[in-house]
Amino acid sequence: MIQICTGLRLPTLFGVPNPCMSIRLLGRKKRACLQLSHSLTVTSKVLVESAPSGPRDTGNDDKFGERFEADSSVDVREQTACYGSLSSRRKRVWERSLSPLERMSQLIPAEFISSEVTDLGLAYQEDSTKNIQKPVLAEGSEIGSRRLKEHLKTKNRTVSEDTPLAPYREANLPFKVGELYLAEFRRKYYLEFKKMSILTGKGKLNSKWGDVSHNTIIGKLPGQMFRTSLGYELLLRRPSLEEFVLMMKRGPVISFPKDMKAMLMMMDISPGNVVLEAGSGSGGMSLFLSRAVGCQGHVLSFEVRNDHHLIAKKNYERWRTAWKVTHEEEWPDNVNFINKDIVTAAEDTRSITFDAVTLDMLHPQVALPVVFPCLKQGGVCTVYLVNITQVVDLLEGIRSCQVSLFCENIIEVIHTDWLVLPSKQKDGSFSKRMAPPQSEEVYNQQQTIEHEQEDQTHLDKIKAFGSVPYVARPYSNQNGHTAFLVKLRKFKPANIHPEPEASDFSQGNDIA
Repeated sequence: MIQICTGLRLPTLFGVPNPCMSIRLLGRKKRACLQLSHSLTVTSKVLVESAPSGPRDTGNDDKFGERFEADSSVDVREQTACYGSLSSRRKRVWERSLSPLERMSQLIPAEFISSEVTDLGLAYQEDSTKNIQKPVLAEGSEIGSRRLKEHLKTKNRTVSEDTPLAPYREANLPFKVGELYLAEFRRKYYLEFKKMSILTGKGKLNSKWGDVSHNTIIGKLPGQMFRTSLGYELLLRRPSLEEFVLMMKRGPVISFPKDMKAMLMMMDISPGNVVLEAGSGSGGMSLFLSRAVGCQGHVLSFEVRNDHHLIAKKNYERWRTAWKVTHEEEWPDNVNFINKDIVTAAEDTRSITFDAVTLDMLHPQVALPVVFPCLKQGGVCTVYLVNITQVVDLLEGIRSCQVSLFCENIIEVIHTDWLVLPSKQKDGSFSKRMAPPQSEEVYNQQQTIEHEQEDQTHLDKIKAFGSVPYVARPYSNQNGHTAFLVKLRKFKPANIHPEPEASDFSQGNDIA
């Protein structure tokens, strides 16, 4: 098939692009230079001397040959120059893509770029053999081999190669002989039974809800239900330190954990501190202080009564022994129980500087002159007092003794236990959430009764979210007042009448 180029009358074979169209595109946008080269190469092989096939091909063959030779000589030069510029542009764009850091660095003057940014200037270069982009050093960057290796190691490190976040330890440990366990029985969201004991090989858990042999408990994981001999289900688990303090053997009335935790926050106890405790009691506060100061800290606990002193030591050792059964690390042995009155223990504490002091005594004001010199400047002394009249006596004792202690605050910790559960009717079905009727709708009593009977048949089915009303109120039985907590801080008073300096006299200032 023969095509005729309009204006130039160039006969071409079918399938060969029109050179005139290629030349016009090259002049407009300078594109498709490679296609133009291919078209000119193929066109040069075409027989220009072919016979004309129509009236439009006659009489202009000679003119076309001369014009085509002139045009082709010019276009070849333009095509060569265009190809060279396109080749260099493609080399810059496709063979070497810029990283975001390098692009931003080119927009900033070189004198404002720090050496750290220059060292991290990495570019990506296409691998000609594998067609894979790999990071290489940017041009002009001087980076040390050590820093580059550390950067690539941090960049390419996987999670499996990282150091473990925490040492491995077995979390699910079964019950063992010699450790403490706690049994609970609840009925209708109320706690009916709670008992703490030590597991033995031949022991048995006895309660009015049935018995459970210790052999059945040993080897089982805590936090599961055990069926008693009477068919009731008891929850068995390990007790926390707070529960141990509440259920351990008592001598005097214990300090409640809610008050102990508040006192720890007042004193700002941290690992490594040295703390003085006056009034060991049953050992509850000693255990909390022991855990707070850690293995590097120490606690000195004074108790004037021998029976209370022995009970505190026994409870402390009992907790440490049970802890050792189920933990790889031992509970720190950092409490020194001393059976002595703190008022007469000035010689024992004179050489020690305490980070904090806690007093749980009937008359704490008599111990302030003894513990005050041992407390560090800026340290806190917390006092546990049951009656507000004791607080008044304490502050009056500070005033009369002229001790540099000021009362920061006096607080009372109140915890309210709340009952929150779905509301149920007497037959055990869930109550209904009633929506207020619309003002334009009027229901008679018969229709209301029919709707209630229809809804009653669906009460046993699962209700949609938000369709069941809840009961939310405090429990009827609450733990009331336990103690007042007084926070005292040691300070260094300023001189009331400072001595005049020599410069004041030299300048002629009057000293009043």
